[in-house]
Amino acid sequence: MSRSIHPKGGTEEARERLLKDFQHLSEEIDSLMNGFFGDQQRMAPSPGRGFCPPMDVFETETEILCLLDLVGVAPQDLDIRLDAGALFITGMRHEIPGFEHRQYHKMELDFGPFERILTIPEPVVANSLRVENLGGFYLVRLRKVFSGLRPVTEVERSDEDPRR
Repeated sequence: MSRSIHPKGGTEEARERLLKDFQHLSEEIDSLMNGFFGDQQRMAPSPGRGFCPPMDVFETETEILCLLDLVGVAPQDLDIRLDAGALFITGMRHEIPGFEHRQYHKMELDFGPFERILTIPEPVVANSLRVENLGGFYLVRLRKVFSGLRPVTEVERSDEDPRR
């Protein structure tokens, strides 16, 4: 037996509310599943909270790197800062204008505000934060205090160009 769900009154506003409710429910289920299976860095989305962009975190001998999938996010809509051993990444992905009267058949793209918080796994040089825009991806670079077995010297710290 098949049932279809029709918002009360059939208005466009009611359809949008229903779509948002289903989207929030889907995000909550995804969050619970990811938390259960070990993705501890992912923040739990909640209504009005936005989405959680995917992120890879890896390291080399000298750096900790974070690669974020942020297609459609303009640099001016992104804020990345290092504070008390944690990397805070917040921003906004705006919907593409010009499609005001649309009827979805499939909806997988996330828009709205986002926030990621990553605890840095080892000490980094405080002013070493660098962000590169790689055509839809953003690469965050943090220089380790200890490169291999030796600490970064004051000379190496002062050689860093803060405008990069």
